[in-house]
Amino acid sequence: MKRVPVMAGLLLASAVSGWAQSSPRPTLEDLTKKAGVIKPRPDELKWQKIPWVVDVVEGVRLAREEKRPIFLWATQDEPLERC
Repeated sequence: MKRVPVMAGLLLASAVSGWAQSSPRPTLEDLTKKAGVIKPRPDELKWQKIPWVVDVVEGVRLAREEKRPIFLWATQDEPLERC
C-alpha cells in the first residue's frame, strides 16, 4: 500500500521537473507586466492612511476624548493573512 503514494510522488516530481526545465525564464519585461497587474492601485491603499491605534487603552482614551466609537479588530494571525 505504500508503493502507490511513492509512485504517485515520483511521477509528480518528474512531471514538475520536466515542466520547469522546458519553460523559458521570464524576462524583466514579463515580470514588470505581471507586477503591474497584481500591484495595488492607490485607491486600494487608503486604509494605510488611517491613523490606526494599536494600544487598546490609548484607543479608549482617544474615543472618549473625541466622542467617537471604537472599531476593534482582534486576531491571532497577521491582520491581512487569515481574515
